[in-house]
Amino acid sequence: MPVFAQAQSGKSYQELELLLQQSKADTNRVRLLLELGSYYLNKTDTPSAELDSAVARVRQAENLSMALRFYHGQANSYRILAKIYRKQGKTDKGKEYVNKAIQLFDTYHYLNDLGEAYFDLGGYYGLSGPEMNERIKWSEMALSTFQQAGNKLKVADCLKEIGDLYQIQGNTFKSLALLKEALQVYQSINHPRLQGIYDLLGDVSSSIGDYKEAIKYGMLALKTAEQAQDTTMQLATIYNRIGRTYHGMNEHEQARNYFEKSLQIAKKYNDINSIHILSSNIVHTLLKLNQPLQAQTFLQDILKKYPVTDIERRIFINFDFVSIYILLKNYKLAGQYCSALLSLVEGSKSVNHETQMFAYGFAINFFLVSQQYEQAYKYLPLHKALAEKSGALTSLSSNHLYWFKLDSAQGRYPSAIVHYQQHKALNDSLFNESKSKQIAQLQIQYETERKDQDIKLQKQNIQLLTKQGLLQQNQLQQANFVRNVTFGGIALLLIITGLLYNRYRLKQRSSQKLEAQQKEINAKNVSLQHLVTEKEWLLKEIHHRVKNNLQIVMSLLNSQSAYIDNDAAMLAIRDSQHRVQAISLIHQKLYQSENLSSIDIPTYISELVEYLRDFFDTSQRIRFDIQIDPVKMDVSYAVPLGLILNEAITNAIKYAFPAKREGQITILLKHTIQDLYQLSITDNGIGLPAHFDKNQNNSLGMSLMRGLSEDIDGSFSIESHTGTTILLCFAYTPAIRQYIGSINSEIPLETVDL
Repeated sequence: MPVFAQAQSGKSYQELELLLQQSKADTNRVRLLLELGSYYLNKTDTPSAELDSAVARVRQAENLSMALRFYHGQANSYRILAKIYRKQGKTDKGKEYVNKAIQLFDTYHYLNDLGEAYFDLGGYYGLSGPEMNERIKWSEMALSTFQQAGNKLKVADCLKEIGDLYQIQGNTFKSLALLKEALQVYQSINHPRLQGIYDLLGDVSSSIGDYKEAIKYGMLALKTAEQAQDTTMQLATIYNRIGRTYHGMNEHEQARNYFEKSLQIAKKYNDINSIHILSSNIVHTLLKLNQPLQAQTFLQDILKKYPVTDIERRIFINFDFVSIYILLKNYKLAGQYCSALLSLVEGSKSVNHETQMFAYGFAINFFLVSQQYEQAYKYLPLHKALAEKSGALTSLSSNHLYWFKLDSAQGRYPSAIVHYQQHKALNDSLFNESKSKQIAQLQIQYETERKDQDIKLQKQNIQLLTKQGLLQQNQLQQANFVRNVTFGGIALLLIITGLLYNRYRLKQRSSQKLEAQQKEINAKNVSLQHLVTEKEWLLKEIHHRVKNNLQIVMSLLNSQSAYIDNDAAMLAIRDSQHRVQAISLIHQKLYQSENLSSIDIPTYISELVEYLRDFFDTSQRIRFDIQIDPVKMDVSYAVPLGLILNEAITNAIKYAFPAKREGQITILLKHTIQDLYQLSITDNGIGLPAHFDKNQNNSLGMSLMRGLSEDIDGSFSIESHTGTTILLCFAYTPAIRQYIGSINSEIPLETVDL
């Protein structure tokens, strides 16, 4: 037997054996047998012979406990046997014995042990579907039991565990509330190691987009871990989650820094799975920084030192290589890795449905990007079947979006419109579901606060009733004294008068309390109205100041132009002034209107055209025909459209009508179908030069228009027949956009938790 490891009591295996030989057949011998039985539970890769020996020891403890009627020892025997059977892979037998332990602990009211047993039982269930609900149920049973026992440390541990389970289930608001409650309990007992709860709070805050809170909790976790000199894999998890938060904030250099710190710790402990996960996170960050060659070299070096054996990790490594080669425009190599990815998914039965669905969706998107439409058609039904089987509405919505893109590319517009409508319908359903969850969470929070308030009021009422009882007792004593001194009739009259007065005072106090509460409510309503007004004023002030700052930038550019005698530089400065003016007009419209979230597009375009007409002094030589459908758009769409219009109109004025020719520029913005819009800028000038290659032209203006079109997921084209036409087609939803699960022409780059 090994003698180096220590048992729970701090004694070696041989010391425990010696104590057992010297012991009598009493409860102390039971404890020694149980400690010898649990000795191997904390070891990894325990041989089956040693586990069989552990079972024999615990069986002896069980028999002796039954003979002594030592029910606590008997129940603990069942609990340890359950753990050993589970380690041997006999989960059904393990579950049977943990239920036996629960029955005994409950019967004899061993609350702390009962809570531990409930927690053990929850561990037999998985982390998805109905099994997750069972796991949460037994964890909540453990929480209730520890609360009855008054064990605050275990209460906090259970709240933390349940909060983590709700996070995995996707109920982030409930998770956040439970984790905050766990933090309060930990702090109330001055628990020193809070890095785990801070880390979870940061991760949940990041998942709901509250990056400020996520960074705050992440830094608290880091600070607490450093103070406790924690250099375990817990610290690696903290670094990784801080990196994921910065990744979500598009602070990719910061994210890379924390991912690399986490990777160093994983390498120290030779944690291969964590090394591969963190390497993928670093690769995604490098790709976001547009450094695909560095990502390729880094990943190849990692795989040489730490080869991948796990099938699921090999799938994601292939995904990383496809992402790298797509960014390098090497579709041939990307296709080879995509084929390898699909072979792994289709050739292994151990790959779960979620990973299969992810792999098919990723492959479909690659085939769309590389224009391999037949391959995309092959995997679309498979992806849809998995999405429907798992009930994943987000993935099903993405599937219809893939169909829409594929049908659009193939010219099957009726089918494309049908799929786009189904995609939008599913997105709306997901949006409504999310809002319902938020409303339910707010309702829970309200009910909790109301119950706490009711408890406080009940305590106050009890105190008030106690005082009233004392007062009544004094009055009765006085009445008895008066009755003994005076006539019975006078005494009775005094008692009745006293009671009536008491009732009157009670009603008066109740009225005063209600009046005070009403005044407090009114004051809060006034305060909230002031806050709303102040917020609207601040938003207008921000837009006003942004507009002023942009005007300052234009003035600076104008001043700079006075010192430049280079025509090309002068032209660049003028073009920059027009672009800044296009953005400045947006902020001017925002602070001048009552609606602070959207721009009236017809008014905006008219003012932009008027500005460019005045600046270039076209007089009557160039006419403008403006036909704009009434629509209001938010800033994220108004700014790209304004800049595209600025580039197109400026180019038409400067180049379409040489030698002061007369002409016309037509600007159209039409609402075609559903949420689709079409913007065109057409002139009847001389058109594009004969040698002009619209696909290879990399001028700043052309690159800017193409890039801005991609930003709003639009299709950009330019034609030259009798003049030049610039055409932009894009989709815009006036309501709140809920873009769940959709994947655009770029490959999605998501970081992974450890």
